[in-house]
Amino acid sequence: MPASATQAALNYLGRHLDELADAFPTNAAAVDVVTLTDDINLLAHHLQYATERAQERFTVPETVYLPERVALARLAEAAAGIAGALNVLTEALTYAATGFHREALPDLAASPLRNDPEVMRSIAAEKYAEAAARLRATATALRPAPAPAAPSTPPAAALRAQPPAHAGPQPRQRLQR
Repeated sequence: MPASATQAALNYLGRHLDELADAFPTNAAAVDVVTLTDDINLLAHHLQYATERAQERFTVPETVYLPERVALARLAEAAAGIAGALNVLTEALTYAATGFHREALPDLAASPLRNDPEVMRSIAAEKYAEAAARLRATATALRPAPAPAAPSTPPAAALRAQPPAHAGPQPRQRLQR
């Protein structure tokens, strides 16, 4: 069975998570319930993509070798990050929909803040920002780790260039019996 959890698949998912996070509204005026539900749907699609890639390989674990096992573990961690962002967006939908509901029923509560749809949109915008941060962190985790930098001097040359640690031979100390 061909590997489905590859670095290319992780890169693909990471790119799409970054694009989605970049498209999220950054202020309360830009929060729209319809767009929010679309964003939740798209995020759920990405979660489905991640779990399907993993499911394909977990069905036959004997053929999953170390590099792909590492990729599958990273994919599972990404699925957890996506699920967390999805939870935050669902909370944003709750606040946005509550504001939408309160617009329809202006006498719902006595508090002016409870009836203010702008407050609900502001809270939803904050939730969007939190979800975007989670998605960006997840996308960053999906990227390959940078290769360690090569030393500026070769190891053998570095050893030859170091001065001796002592000035001369040290006498041996005898143990007293």
